[in-house]
Amino acid sequence: MEQTLKRTGTGFFGIIALGIILILMGIPFVGMTIMTMMLSLSNSRIALPMAVVTLVGVYLISDFTGALITATGSGLLAAGIRSGRSLELSTMFASGAAAITSIFGTILMPDQSLISQENMESLSRIYRSAGLSSSEIATILSIFLYILPSLLAIWAVTGTITAAFAVRSVNQRRKESFKIITQGMDIRLGLLPAWILIASLAVNLTGGGLPPFVQQAAVNISIFMILPYSLVGFGILRIALRSFPMLLLVAVPLAIIFPPAAICILVLVGIMDTWFDFRLRLKKYLERKTQE
Repeated sequence: MEQTLKRTGTGFFGIIALGIILILMGIPFVGMTIMTMMLSLSNSRIALPMAVVTLVGVYLISDFTGALITATGSGLLAAGIRSGRSLELSTMFASGAAAITSIFGTILMPDQSLISQENMESLSRIYRSAGLSSSEIATILSIFLYILPSLLAIWAVTGTITAAFAVRSVNQRRKESFKIITQGMDIRLGLLPAWILIASLAVNLTGGGLPPFVQQAAVNISIFMILPYSLVGFGILRIALRSFPMLLLVAVPLAIIFPPAAICILVLVGIMDTWFDFRLRLKKYLERKTQE
C-alpha cells in the first residue's frame, strides 16, 4: 500500500495534482519549486540564470513579499539538499524562515504584499457585493489584519512543505537529477513550543491588562500553533489506526460532520503527546500484541 502511494505521488497524475495545489497555494510556491530544482543542480550552467529569471517572474506576477518568500524558501531548501541534509530537516528550516519572511516582508513593504490597498479594496468590493454594510466590512477587515501574522505564517509553512514534496516528486520522476535524502522524521515539538502555546493561551484568557501588541502576539501564536500540533496529532492518528482499525468508524464521520471538533481533538492529542508520548505507547502495545 505504501509503495502504491509513493508511485501515485511521483507519477504523472500525482505531479499534475501537486502542480494544481501549488498554483492554488500561490505563485511564490510554484517559483520556490522551480528555483529549488535549479539551485540543487550541481553541474548545470543555466541553473543559476534560470533561478534568477524565475525569481524576477515571481516578483512581477506576485509582489515583493512573494518574491522574498520564494528566495528564502528555495535558498534554504537547495542549501540543505546540496549539503546532504535530509529533506525533512531542510523543509523544517525553510518553512520556518519562509514564515518569518512573510511577516517581515509584509511589515516592511505593505503595498507590495497581500494587504496592499488594491487587495483591500478588492476584498471590500466582494463583501459589499455579498450585501454587507460598511461597518460589518470594517469589522471583518480589522479582524483579518489582527490575525494576519498567523495566517501569513500558516500560508508560508504549508506552501513550503508542498513545494518540498513537489521537488522530491519531480526529481524522482526525472530519475534523480540530484540526490535527496529522506529519513521519515516524526514531528516532535518538545517542551518549549508546548509552554509557549500554554503561555499564549493564558494571555488570551487573562491578559486584559497587558499591552495590545502582547495580546495580539498571543492570539497569533495560538492560531499558528494549530498547524504543527495538528500535524503531530495526525501522525499519532495514523499509528493508532494501524493498531485499532475500528477507529475509522469514528474518525471519518467526525472529520466529515464536525471538522472543527476533529481539528481540536488532533491539536489536543498533539499537545498531550509532549508529556505522554502516545507513539511510544502505541509501539509498545503493537510489540506486545505481536509477541502474543
